[in-house]
Amino acid sequence: MEEKKKSRILKFLKITVISIVLFLSMLFLFPIVFPGKIAQEVKLFANEKLEGELNFSEAKLSFFNHFPSLTLTLKDFKLKGSAPFKNETLISANEIAFGINIKTLIFDNAVKIDKIFLSNAFMNVKVDKNGQANYNVYVSEDTKPSKDNSDTSLKLEKIDIRDSHLVYDDKSTKILIDAKGFNYVGKGALDQAIFDIYTEANIDSLNMTYDKEAYLINKKIKADLITKINTNSFSFVFQQNNLKINKLPVQFTGKFDFLKNGYDMDFKIDSKDSKLNDFFTALPPQYVTWLEKTKVKGSTDLGLSLKGQYIASEKKSPDLAFNMKIREGKIEYKNAPFPVTNIFLNFDTKIP
Repeated sequence: MEEKKKSRILKFLKITVISIVLFLSMLFLFPIVFPGKIAQEVKLFANEKLEGELNFSEAKLSFFNHFPSLTLTLKDFKLKGSAPFKNETLISANEIAFGINIKTLIFDNAVKIDKIFLSNAFMNVKVDKNGQANYNVYVSEDTKPSKDNSDTSLKLEKIDIRDSHLVYDDKSTKILIDAKGFNYVGKGALDQAIFDIYTEANIDSLNMTYDKEAYLINKKIKADLITKINTNSFSFVFQQNNLKINKLPVQFTGKFDFLKNGYDMDFKIDSKDSKLNDFFTALPPQYVTWLEKTKVKGSTDLGLSLKGQYIASEKKSPDLAFNMKIREGKIEYKNAPFPVTNIFLNFDTKIP
């Protein structure tokens, strides 16, 4: 009985050791066996599918950069935008890594890119007054006939962005967004025409201006989102979106459709039973210069909606509605002789 037990243990140990050796061998051998094919296929794919100019200094294939994914990493990556911004950078990064699907590589001898990893990147999104954007660099089969010279396909399931800087400058809507310390993970069947994307995002510092007026300055953002995207109609449905702007928790739902000459939107933002002080921390600093010297207590419910079409050429704008309730409010300013207490407020306004 003892001999059988020892034999089983030895057999288990042998299988375990062999499995570990095979696994480690695969980690080291894959980059040696396939580097030429993968690098060549990705380069061919980029030439056929990207209109923007692409440059990088070095390519490296490894399991270890984003374990357990097999990734092709491009160092000093730069991609220029589409017309009318062909001479300006769309994305630059210390490195960008493309996750390669191992199953299709082994059995189909094809390179399928299913993940993208970006780190220390600068993403410079621009839209001119006519609504032309610099991010239209990917050429789909519908817009341009393919020569089918490449065995590479882009079927994204995950986008991972770390420690990056995002600028969105839209002259058509007069919106400027500047996000520093941008961290983003998006998962979903991103190659489908209609898909849900599950997003986690953290931003260390977010600035947003509209028509040169600042509305958010140095705000910390934490987001947990579920968004349905329809690439056929180019529309977004925000199904479940939990945000935190500084300390203020916010629920965000609605939809956003791109029109030929503008946008169609229906946004709802709610914050229920929040602390009154947290509400003030989410406001632009120029409106709450007194907050550092003030103690604020109480609870509040907030509601904001933006619904309708924005078409600048037809002078159409969406309707705005805002409501706010304050219960048991107290504001105690440092230099005031006495605090304001028992604040009770029902506020409701609509701007067509």
